[in-house]
Amino acid sequence: MHKVLIIDDEKDICFLISEILKDEKYITISALNSDEAIKKFSENKPDLIILDVWLSNSKLDGIELLKEFKSLDSKIPIIIISGHGTVDLAVKSIKNGAYDFLEKPFNSDKLIILARRAIESSQLINENKDLKDLVVPNKPLVGNSQFIKKLSKIINEQAVSNSRLYISGEFGTGKKHLANFIHQKSQFKDKLPVAIDFRKLTNEALDKLFLDTKENLNENLFVRSNNNTLILLNIEYLPLHYQKKLIFFLENKNFFENHDIKLNLKIISISEKKLNLEIDKGNFLKRLLDRISTVSIKTIPLSQRRDDILPILNHYLAEISGSGHNFKFSKSALTKLQTYDWPGNVSQLINYVEKSLILNQDNNHSNELEVDDLALQMGDDSSSISSNQSLDKSLKEARFEFEKEYLISQINRFNGNISKVSDFTGMERTALYRKIKSLDIKID
Repeated sequence: MHKVLIIDDEKDICFLISEILKDEKYITISALNSDEAIKKFSENKPDLIILDVWLSNSKLDGIELLKEFKSLDSKIPIIIISGHGTVDLAVKSIKNGAYDFLEKPFNSDKLIILARRAIESSQLINENKDLKDLVVPNKPLVGNSQFIKKLSKIINEQAVSNSRLYISGEFGTGKKHLANFIHQKSQFKDKLPVAIDFRKLTNEALDKLFLDTKENLNENLFVRSNNNTLILLNIEYLPLHYQKKLIFFLENKNFFENHDIKLNLKIISISEKKLNLEIDKGNFLKRLLDRISTVSIKTIPLSQRRDDILPILNHYLAEISGSGHNFKFSKSALTKLQTYDWPGNVSQLINYVEKSLILNQDNNHSNELEVDDLALQMGDDSSSISSNQSLDKSLKEARFEFEKEYLISQINRFNGNISKVSDFTGMERTALYRKIKSLDIKID
């Protein structure tokens, strides 16, 4: 039986969701704030989390709690719920790792279906996701853009060199994949690379990695990764005290030679943050950046290399669907997918393919997939507000304008038929009428 952790600051909502899921033979655990949620998460290890984005009287809000859970265990699916649902919030939730977004008041059948699919998706696709991201052999570099072509040349040069490489770029732009691709072409390709994620390590674990006594030197991260590729993930999270230790080992080869250890390793450091800005803030040592970045590669967002969208889409569609199905996106879907901005970059694109296949795995009528993700429905110009137009407004004002323009677009789209608007937006009619009234939309 699957366990579901329900987090909402309203007891009635927790009770309602719990009763719905209990009828479907789920085990449910409820929490009313972030502290209680983290405690019950650790105690129960749920298979699914249902999380309200607005948590009153709580240290962390829903998005912050989502990030916390993803850092603790990225494989557990999380469904975000909110009584004040907006598309920008849905996109933000999905970008930060949520499986899907559900607006209150929700239909019980929709909740049950979404819960089942979220758990199925986790079991079928994400079983060993963290490991596969780094060690899947012969995973190709996919794309037709000039960026990919230039990158291929750099990779071939770096694969035969032991120069220290620094890879930076936005979330989801393929930094870990790139590091693994370089490893696969290196002299160490027959081994699994050693990956250290500084974002997930305690000070106790860090102490072991930087041991310098003869008795414990085998625990040292350089010795552990000798004759291999050492990938340092999220290096910006390494505390300053340990940054100084890392500099010492990088600058003093004699230290290991004095212990009869000859180092031969490829060091690849990865960061999402701009380390020059972290240096200005006093959070990162310039000397360390100089030592880890003999060669630097900056990955770019998918929206700046649209030539890669369809090749990546087709590659992962074929890879994930396997031989059992011959799914393809319709022509209109491909157009929308290629023009969408993909704020979560390649990671979001791959997740979208996975979700589309899960939703259509029982579809025996057609192998053509259409765009049905809430975030992607907002990809066209007719139903979205330019971010530049909203920058001078408060969050409340920007949200009001966005929701109003979105609903006016949908009302016009369906010629004022509120039933059809309700079906399309997923809002129940009473909630929709209340929203239309609160936004002062006149229906003629």
